[in-house]
Amino acid sequence: MASFERFNDMCDSRLKPKILRNILSEHLPNEKQSLTNFQSLSKVVSTIITHKLLTESPVTLIDLKRQAKSKSAVDDWVDRLLSLVSSDMADKCWMGICLIGVTCQECSSDRFIGFYSVWFNSLLSHLKNPASSRIVRVASCTSISDLLTRLSRFPNIKKDAVSHASKVVLPIVKLLEEESSEALWEGAVRLLTTTVTLFPFAFRGSYEKVEAVIASKLFSASTSSNMLKEFAHFLALLPKAKGDEGSWSLMMQKLLISINVHLNNVFQGLEEETKGAKAIQRLAPPGKDSPPPLGGQDGGLDDTAWNSEQLIASRVSALMYCSSTMLTSSYKSKIHIPVGSLLSLVERVLAVNGSLPRAMSPFMTGIQQELVCAELPTLHLFALELLRATIKSIRSQLLPYAVSVVKLVTSYFGKCSLPELRIKLYSITKTLLKSMGVGMAMQLAQEIVTNASADLDHTSVEGIDAVSSNKPSLTNGAVLQACSKKRKHPTNTGVEAENSAFELRVPHNHSSSPVSLKIAALDALETLLTIGGSLGSVSWRERVDNLLMTTATNACEGRWAVTTGLVDFQLAALRAFLASLVSPSRVRPAFLAEGLELFQTGKLQAEMKVAEFCAHALMSLEVVIHPRALPLDGLPSLNNLFLESNSLASQKHNTPNLNISNGIGHDGDDRLEKMLDNVGVPSNNEIPKTLDTSLPLQENKRLKRGNDLATVTSLKGNTDMVASENVQQADVPEKKVPESAEASLGHGADEDAATVPKEDYREVVSETKEGEDVAVKDSVMEEAGIDGKKRESLGESDDDSSVPSLKSDDYLPNSDSDSDSDIES
Repeated sequence: MASFERFNDMCDSRLKPKILRNILSEHLPNEKQSLTNFQSLSKVVSTIITHKLLTESPVTLIDLKRQAKSKSAVDDWVDRLLSLVSSDMADKCWMGICLIGVTCQECSSDRFIGFYSVWFNSLLSHLKNPASSRIVRVASCTSISDLLTRLSRFPNIKKDAVSHASKVVLPIVKLLEEESSEALWEGAVRLLTTTVTLFPFAFRGSYEKVEAVIASKLFSASTSSNMLKEFAHFLALLPKAKGDEGSWSLMMQKLLISINVHLNNVFQGLEEETKGAKAIQRLAPPGKDSPPPLGGQDGGLDDTAWNSEQLIASRVSALMYCSSTMLTSSYKSKIHIPVGSLLSLVERVLAVNGSLPRAMSPFMTGIQQELVCAELPTLHLFALELLRATIKSIRSQLLPYAVSVVKLVTSYFGKCSLPELRIKLYSITKTLLKSMGVGMAMQLAQEIVTNASADLDHTSVEGIDAVSSNKPSLTNGAVLQACSKKRKHPTNTGVEAENSAFELRVPHNHSSSPVSLKIAALDALETLLTIGGSLGSVSWRERVDNLLMTTATNACEGRWAVTTGLVDFQLAALRAFLASLVSPSRVRPAFLAEGLELFQTGKLQAEMKVAEFCAHALMSLEVVIHPRALPLDGLPSLNNLFLESNSLASQKHNTPNLNISNGIGHDGDDRLEKMLDNVGVPSNNEIPKTLDTSLPLQENKRLKRGNDLATVTSLKGNTDMVASENVQQADVPEKKVPESAEASLGHGADEDAATVPKEDYREVVSETKEGEDVAVKDSVMEEAGIDGKKRESLGESDDDSSVPSLKSDDYLPNSDSDSDSDIES
């Protein structure tokens, strides 16, 4: 009985030749067999790529036998493919051509170098042969593209690669001129795109012919909209063939002239007659030679059907798409972008809204106006995309034209109501903010907030049932308050009035905005907060925070995402809300508690995208919840905070004041003052005024920053804590402190301070155990128990760092009478 060969695992190299031979025997027909199963091709390609069946290791003496088997299997594979490609049966030829493209990508480098010329000539023969079927010629275009892509990775054979690539250009031009199949056009133009990207020098001798045939397809009435985009994309890359600035500028000039010529026809009667002439004069100034028309065309269509307005609009859109692609594609040489001409073209298109001037009414029929109005949204959309591409191409160099761009965007926001156009406008604002930074944020903030507030009305989301909520809508003039019950907030009357006036500026009612528009508005607000959040004054920052909190809550409350559209909307709302919480601001986040609760709930949801983002949001908010360091800006000097702080207790009580007034509640946050008013503690700026008139200089310095007189001194024997706190004035009867309250004097100082006026100070001394004395280091206590000489000796030193020493006379004697003593103010 024959023994079977055992393999280590599925990655054993001995498996590869066996699997490849199984594919040859089961799925690839030989010369005598016919192709019976077309669907097996995808399985064959997947197996080859997964197991790397066509890779070959370098020959070594150790694995010579194993590598010989692998090489033999690949040889048989290549021979079978060449046999299929030369077959007279179209289906077998098509299968062989498709697998040659896969082989060019997956085979070893040595194998490719040895066979690429044979494969290329075999594929090119089918591409040139008019008798070949269309599926064979389309497959040939795709496989040649794969072969040229692999060939570009070998710089040592670059000259031969350019020679092979140049052999493709003219056959493709001939194919485009003779064939009418769009499937064949698509394969041909994609092959041209690959060639001009990888081997631009291959077009040196046929540049004008290629431009002419592409332009003819753009102006042809038989070209569909999908193919118009393919041709326009290739035409935008064609200047790479020459690689100089002049070729790029000439192509852009031709495109702009052709667009304006077409607009003269489609906008006739809808704009001033001189606009088109001025636009063309600007592109071809007097004294300079006018460039030849694009592709040698006269700018007209080859069909004069009744729906020529539709054809013209589609061609104008394709030409503007070509211009946008030229602006956003990379070129080796430095190019000069005609920003003024581009902005003028965009402004001209956006200025036409379909309304008919009275003077032109007799010269246009109703049908013509209907056709133009039907195509205007498409023209506006491509014009906005051209504006966005212009901004992206020059970025911060847009500064000389920034005013014009801002006026163009803001004016069109006011009259634009179609969701697709508003989405594109939000995209333009994001590009402007990212390109020009804070300066542009200052100019566009109000416009973005105004329109986003109108588009984010939470009462209706298209395709999604509105969430029932008792919370009022921001767009209805109400401002939500934070949920914390421990803080007092001022009334919102002023803010509500401001929001009411703010709402009157909204140009349109977008209560039924689609989800995609709401997502675009949220993305714009997120970008605005990220770039210009630190500049958010009370004019818009508070409204934005409220709006984003309301939107995120309404998007998630009661029903977390179950559909794809709602998931995207929730993620956009949560991203914008997170940006609101972490964006720089002059005050602490107003809705931090709501945000933490919302993200904690979302972290536990079944939708993985939402849960993952909520977990990320909680991690991002960690620095807001637990800041690692206090902000350096606005911190007062330590000398001012700790003047005459000679005891550990006073330092302990002064430290929280530093954290509250300077670390957490930033400048402009009024919560600290309100909290101090609630507990009856005088603010720091009021304390020096009182102390200057009631106590000597030594006590003035000690009572600054904290209003605390507590002092603890340790003796050799067992002693009790002696605390002093603010009490009533001298005319109020004194109170005795019972022995049971001795342990709680230090802790009750804060509570009692809430009822004690800030002008009066009194010492409270607890009774000590029998036979023991209590040492009091505070100067106020010393004044109560010593004579005038000792008082003068204590007042001699004004140095803040000095601590008066204690003597035997400074100890207070035990007495059965009241342990409290009055202090003269």
